[in-house]
Amino acid sequence: MSTEFAFFEGTATVNSTSPRVTVRKAGQLVLTEAAVAMLGEGVEHVQIGFNAKSRVVGIRPAADGVRGALKLRAQPNGRSRLVDAKRFFAHRALAIDKTRGLEVEDFGAGVVGFRLPEVEEGNAEAPPAKAAKGGGRRKAAG
Repeated sequence: MSTEFAFFEGTATVNSTSPRVTVRKAGQLVLTEAAVAMLGEGVEHVQIGFNAKSRVVGIRPAADGVRGALKLRAQPNGRSRLVDAKRFFAHRALAIDKTRGLEVEDFGAGVVGFRLPEVEEGNAEAPPAKAAKGGGRRKAAG
């Protein structure tokens, strides 16, 4: 019997102390502790912007109650923070075809963010959003 085993020691990932963001297919952003630190101490809400020319998603601190402010939610590991950006990606018609880990950069003026990877031709836009159902009252059958 051979003793030349190669044991699994976890996935080969970038050190979680580096400023990174995971963009999930469901439209969530998971920022590492280092990425959150780039936003400044005590930040609890952010706004998200998009530069279409450079394909950069920018994130800046925002006060609670500011229009478009999104909550930075703590994760079970206690280090990373999650932002639900699904509506942002839908509004900008940005398709997220798979979960990706991306480098976070400082763009100045209090904005940090990440560069979206180039998309394949024909996949540049998300499918059209579905119209909201309901809202009106139905007449009673009678």
